Amino acid sequence: MNTRLVELKQEAEWRRCVRDESYFLQNYWHIAHPAHGRILFGLRQAQEEAIQHWAANRYSLTLKARQIGWSTLVAAHQFWLAFFHPDQNIIDLSRTERESVLLLRKSKYGYQHLPKWMVERGPKSLVEHQQRMGFDNGSQITSLPSASDPARGESATLIVVDEWAFLPNPEDAWSSIEPVADVGGRIIGLSTANGSGNFYHQLWVGATTGANKFEPMFYPWSATEDRGDSWYQEKVESMLPWQLAQEYPTTPEEAFVKSGNPVFDLDILEEMSKHTTFGETGYLHRNGSAIEFRI
Repeated sequence: MNTRLVELKQEAEWRRCVRDESYFLQNYWHIAHPAHGRILFGLRQAQEEAIQHWAANRYSLTLKARQIGWSTLVAAHQFWLAFFHPDQNIIDLSRTERESVLLLRKSKYGYQHLPKWMVERGPKSLVEHQQRMGFDNGSQITSLPSASDPARGESATLIVVDEWAFLPNPEDAWSSIEPVADVGGRIIGLSTANGSGNFYHQLWVGATTGANKFEPMFYPWSATEDRGDSWYQEKVESMLPWQLAQEYPTTPEEAFVKSGNPVFDLDILEEMSKHTTFGETGYLHRNGSAIEFRI
């Protein structure tokens, strides 16, 4: 009788995890914390919002600060999709092969530490490769560098583009994944800023003005609760202004305007701006050797 009750409880838990991603992550998903080792994934409010945003929008574009747990979150999200839902073909695009391996490793880490009953109740693992994991429910996750053009010709349900602004071929990556989304797939784009006028900045401007299909999200350095004013002040004192803006922006404008290793002294420009009458605002767009001012 006790065994039957346990089985019924486990089945109820399984069904709740299928329905409620946040519940699964907070109660069963473990991450490797750099200071505390293996811990349960305690979702922060900003991460809860991101999960809801991904569920509601096929095209999602996130501008974010560094080290706020978003690669960890997307690794957990894609596993939940593949493990609990059949026929999911998920593709990750990263800057390098090493980064693609590290992203998928986070998904595999959480899988390795699931309860035994959940692993046995779930689909069986069929593929064990450093850049791929797959299950007998027809779902798989493939994590590759963008230069390998892995998305072209694929029929994907989700494509994750990590650090899009820093890809060696951001335009080519987009040209290969856009047709996938057009037939029903979803795209999650994530990145810190890398200056203005580049392809990712154009995507962001289009998202915020309604000129493309992406829905934008911005998460500043304070998106994680363990960072306060004293933490930020330490960064101010130890980093160059453009580095601070790129890694730990407070606003999207700061992220794009001040990042990317600018030529001019930003503090001097900021002081000059106090005595300047502004006209039309825009950004610089590079097209080959030509540079255009766009509004």
